Amino acid sequence: MSLDINKVVIKTSLTSCFGSHFKEVNGAAQFIEELAKDAEEVSLGPGEYIFREKDLSEYVYIPESGSMMLERSTASGSRQVFAFLFTGNLLGLSEHAYYSFSAKTLTNTVVIRISRKLMKDVFEKYPSVAQRYHDVTGHILSLILDQLFIMGQKSAHQRLAHFLLDMEHRIGHGTHKFLLPMSRQDIADYMGMSLETASRGFSKLKANELIKIESNYQITILDREKLVEYAEQ
Repeated sequence: MSLDINKVVIKTSLTSCFGSHFKEVNGAAQFIEELAKDAEEVSLGPGEYIFREKDLSEYVYIPESGSMMLERSTASGSRQVFAFLFTGNLLGLSEHAYYSFSAKTLTNTVVIRISRKLMKDVFEKYPSVAQRYHDVTGHILSLILDQLFIMGQKSAHQRLAHFLLDMEHRIGHGTHKFLLPMSRQDIADYMGMSLETASRGFSKLKANELIKIESNYQITILDREKLVEYAEQ
Protein backbone atom coordinates (compact mmCIF):
# COMPACT_ATOMS: atom_id res chain seq x y z
CA MET A 1 0.00 0.00 0.00
CA SER A 2 1.40 3.41 -0.98
CA LEU A 3 1.75 6.31 1.43
CA ASP A 4 -0.33 9.47 0.91
CA ILE A 5 2.55 11.89 1.26
CA ASN A 6 0.20 14.88 0.97
CA LYS A 7 -1.61 14.14 4.24
CA VAL A 8 -0.96 16.94 6.71
CA VAL A 9 -0.12 14.53 9.56
CA ILE A 10 2.46 12.75 7.42
CA LYS A 11 4.07 16.02 6.33
CA THR A 12 4.15 17.13 9.97
CA SER A 13 5.75 13.88 11.11
CA LEU A 14 8.46 14.02 8.45
CA THR A 15 9.16 17.68 9.21
CA SER A 16 9.39 16.94 12.94
CA CYS A 17 11.75 14.05 12.29
CA PHE A 18 14.09 15.46 9.63
CA GLY A 19 13.74 19.21 10.24
CA SER A 20 11.73 22.07 8.75
CA HIS A 21 14.23 22.64 5.93
CA PHE A 22 14.55 18.99 4.94
CA LYS A 23 12.97 19.62 1.52
CA GLU A 24 15.93 21.84 0.66
CA VAL A 25 18.37 18.96 1.15
CA ASN A 26 19.69 17.45 -2.10
CA GLY A 27 17.77 14.23 -2.72
CA ALA A 28 15.00 14.94 -0.20
CA ALA A 29 12.32 15.20 -2.91
CA GLN A 30 13.37 11.85 -4.34
CA PHE A 31 13.41 10.31 -0.85
CA ILE A 32 9.85 11.52 -0.26
CA GLU A 33 8.78 10.12 -3.65
CA GLU A 34 10.26 6.75 -2.69
CA LEU A 35 8.37 6.90 0.60
CA ALA A 36 5.14 7.58 -1.28
CA LYS A 37 5.67 4.38 -3.29
CA ASP A 38 7.07 1.99 -0.72
CA ALA A 39 6.38 3.15 2.86
CA GLU A 40 3.06 2.55 4.61
CA GLU A 41 1.00 3.60 7.60
CA VAL A 42 0.43 1.08 10.37
CA SER A 43 -2.27 1.59 13.03
CA LEU A 44 -2.04 -0.02 16.47
CA GLY A 45 -4.04 0.07 19.69
CA PRO A 46 -2.73 0.67 23.22
CA GLY A 47 -0.35 -1.98 24.56
CA GLU A 48 0.56 -3.42 21.16
CA TYR A 49 4.12 -4.07 20.01
CA ILE A 50 5.40 -2.24 16.95
CA PHE A 51 8.29 -4.68 17.04
CA ARG A 52 9.80 -6.96 19.66
CA GLU A 53 13.30 -7.58 20.88
CA LYS A 54 15.01 -10.17 18.62
CA ASP A 55 12.65 -9.51 15.68
CA LEU A 56 14.44 -8.98 12.37
CA SER A 57 15.31 -5.27 12.10
CA GLU A 58 13.79 -4.80 8.66
CA TYR A 59 12.12 -1.43 9.24
CA VAL A 60 12.49 1.97 10.83
CA TYR A 61 9.42 3.87 12.03
CA ILE A 62 8.32 7.48 12.31
CA PRO A 63 5.38 8.01 14.70
CA GLU A 64 2.54 9.92 13.08
CA SER A 65 0.31 10.05 16.15
CA GLY A 66 0.14 8.55 19.61
CA SER A 67 2.86 7.66 22.10
CA MET A 68 5.08 4.65 22.69
CA MET A 69 8.03 3.43 24.72
CA LEU A 70 11.21 1.48 24.09
CA GLU A 71 11.89 -1.33 26.56
CA ARG A 72 14.17 -4.27 27.14
CA SER A 73 13.72 -7.25 29.43
CA THR A 74 16.37 -9.22 31.31
CA ALA A 75 16.59 -12.99 31.65
CA SER A 76 15.19 -12.65 35.18
CA GLY A 77 12.08 -10.88 33.87
CA SER A 78 12.83 -7.34 35.03
CA ARG A 79 12.36 -4.48 32.59
CA GLN A 80 14.16 -1.29 31.66
CA VAL A 81 12.33 1.46 29.76
CA PHE A 82 14.80 3.41 27.61
CA ALA A 83 12.65 6.15 26.14
CA PHE A 84 9.18 7.54 25.56
CA LEU A 85 8.54 8.59 21.97
CA PHE A 86 5.97 10.82 20.31
CA THR A 87 5.11 12.27 16.90
CA GLY A 88 8.12 12.88 14.68
CA ASN A 89 10.58 10.74 16.61
CA LEU A 90 12.50 7.97 14.88
CA LEU A 91 12.56 4.40 16.15
CA GLY A 92 13.79 1.02 15.03
CA LEU A 93 17.36 2.19 14.54
CA SER A 94 19.66 -0.82 14.56
CA GLU A 95 23.01 -1.69 13.07
CA HIS A 96 22.33 -5.36 13.66
CA ALA A 97 20.13 -7.96 11.98
CA TYR A 98 17.79 -8.09 14.98
CA TYR A 99 16.27 -5.44 17.25
CA SER A 100 17.95 -5.30 20.67
CA PHE A 101 14.85 -3.78 22.31
CA SER A 102 11.06 -3.68 21.92
CA ALA A 103 8.76 -0.80 20.96
CA LYS A 104 5.34 -0.85 22.64
CA THR A 105 2.44 1.57 22.20
CA LEU A 106 0.99 3.47 25.15
CA THR A 107 -2.04 4.86 23.28
CA ASN A 108 -3.73 4.46 19.92
CA THR A 109 -0.83 4.98 17.56
CA VAL A 110 -0.14 5.37 13.85
CA VAL A 111 3.41 4.97 12.54
CA ILE A 112 5.02 5.30 9.13
CA ARG A 113 6.89 2.07 8.40
CA ILE A 114 9.93 2.40 6.13
CA SER A 115 12.08 -0.50 4.98
CA ARG A 116 15.77 -0.30 5.85
CA LYS A 117 16.54 -1.31 2.25
CA LEU A 118 14.74 1.79 0.99
CA MET A 119 16.70 3.95 3.42
CA LYS A 120 19.98 2.35 2.37
CA ASP A 121 19.26 2.78 -1.35
CA VAL A 122 18.40 6.46 -0.92
CA PHE A 123 21.44 7.08 1.26
CA GLU A 124 23.73 5.60 -1.39
CA LYS A 125 22.22 7.87 -4.05
CA TYR A 126 21.92 11.02 -1.93
CA PRO A 127 24.63 11.50 0.72
CA SER A 128 22.97 14.73 1.91
CA VAL A 129 19.86 12.79 2.96
CA ALA A 130 22.10 10.26 4.71
CA GLN A 131 23.83 13.09 6.56
CA ARG A 132 20.49 14.52 7.74
CA TYR A 133 19.49 11.06 8.94
CA HIS A 134 22.74 10.68 10.85
CA ASP A 135 22.22 14.14 12.37
CA VAL A 136 18.87 12.89 13.71
CA THR A 137 20.43 9.71 15.12
CA GLY A 138 23.23 11.78 16.67
CA HIS A 139 20.63 13.93 18.44
CA ILE A 140 18.97 10.78 19.78
CA LEU A 141 22.33 9.59 21.14
CA SER A 142 22.86 12.99 22.80
CA LEU A 143 19.49 12.67 24.56
CA ILE A 144 20.39 9.18 25.76
CA LEU A 145 23.69 10.46 27.19
CA ASP A 146 21.84 13.29 28.96
CA GLN A 147 19.49 10.75 30.49
CA LEU A 148 22.41 8.59 31.65
CA PHE A 149 24.00 11.62 33.32
CA ILE A 150 20.77 12.47 35.15
CA MET A 151 20.36 8.84 36.24
CA GLY A 152 23.88 8.75 37.65
CA GLN A 153 24.07 12.16 39.31
CA LYS A 154 20.61 12.97 40.66
CA SER A 155 18.48 11.63 43.48
CA ALA A 156 15.33 9.67 42.67
CA HIS A 157 13.05 12.64 43.29
CA GLN A 158 15.29 14.99 41.28
CA ARG A 159 15.16 12.53 38.39
CA LEU A 160 11.38 12.63 38.58
CA ALA A 161 11.43 16.44 38.47
CA HIS A 162 13.64 16.30 35.35
CA PHE A 163 11.22 13.82 33.81
CA LEU A 164 8.19 16.07 34.37
CA LEU A 165 10.01 19.08 32.91
CA ASP A 166 10.90 16.99 29.86
CA MET A 167 7.28 15.85 29.46
CA GLU A 168 6.07 19.45 29.84
CA HIS A 169 8.27 20.38 26.88
CA ARG A 170 7.43 17.35 24.73
CA ILE A 171 3.73 16.91 25.54
CA GLY A 172 2.63 20.26 26.98
CA HIS A 173 3.97 22.25 24.01
CA GLY A 174 4.22 25.52 25.91
CA THR A 175 1.53 24.86 28.51
CA HIS A 176 2.05 23.73 32.10
CA LYS A 177 -0.80 21.21 32.02
CA PHE A 178 -0.42 17.88 30.24
CA LEU A 179 -1.66 14.31 30.26
CA LEU A 180 0.94 11.60 30.86
CA PRO A 181 0.25 8.62 28.57
CA MET A 182 2.41 6.23 30.58
CA SER A 183 1.71 4.47 33.89
CA ARG A 184 3.54 5.04 37.18
CA GLN A 185 5.22 1.66 36.68
CA ASP A 186 6.42 2.71 33.22
CA ILE A 187 7.87 5.90 34.73
CA ALA A 188 9.54 3.95 37.55
CA ASP A 189 11.12 1.52 35.06
CA TYR A 190 12.32 4.47 32.99
CA MET A 191 13.81 6.32 35.95
CA GLY A 192 15.45 3.24 37.45
CA MET A 193 13.47 3.23 40.69
CA SER A 194 10.77 1.19 42.41
CA LEU A 195 7.09 1.96 41.94
CA GLU A 196 6.91 2.96 45.61
CA THR A 197 9.76 5.46 45.21
CA ALA A 198 8.14 6.96 42.12
CA SER A 199 4.81 7.30 43.94
CA ARG A 200 6.49 8.97 46.92
CA GLY A 201 8.25 11.34 44.52
CA PHE A 202 4.97 12.46 42.97
CA SER A 203 3.49 12.91 46.46
CA LYS A 204 6.46 14.99 47.61
CA LEU A 205 6.34 17.29 44.58
CA LYS A 206 2.61 17.70 45.16
CA ALA A 207 3.04 18.40 48.89
CA ASN A 208 5.66 21.04 48.08
CA GLU A 209 3.11 22.66 45.74
CA LEU A 210 5.39 22.26 42.73
CA ILE A 211 2.83 20.20 40.80
CA LYS A 212 -0.88 19.45 40.87
CA ILE A 213 -2.13 15.92 40.24
CA GLU A 214 -5.74 15.79 39.05
CA SER A 215 -5.48 12.08 38.27
CA ASN A 216 -2.63 9.61 37.95
CA TYR A 217 -2.15 10.94 34.43
CA GLN A 218 -3.06 14.64 34.40
CA ILE A 219 -0.27 16.86 35.71
CA THR A 220 -0.03 20.63 36.11
CA ILE A 221 3.31 22.27 36.92
CA LEU A 222 2.41 25.00 39.42
CA ASP A 223 5.83 26.60 39.88
CA ARG A 224 8.17 25.80 37.01
CA GLU A 225 11.03 27.93 38.30
CA LYS A 226 11.08 26.15 41.66
CA LEU A 227 10.72 22.76 39.97
CA VAL A 228 13.79 23.51 37.82
CA GLU A 229 15.66 24.67 40.93
CA TYR A 230 14.71 21.46 42.73
CA ALA A 231 15.81 19.32 39.77
CA GLU A 232 19.19 21.03 39.55
CA GLN A 233 20.10 20.98 43.25
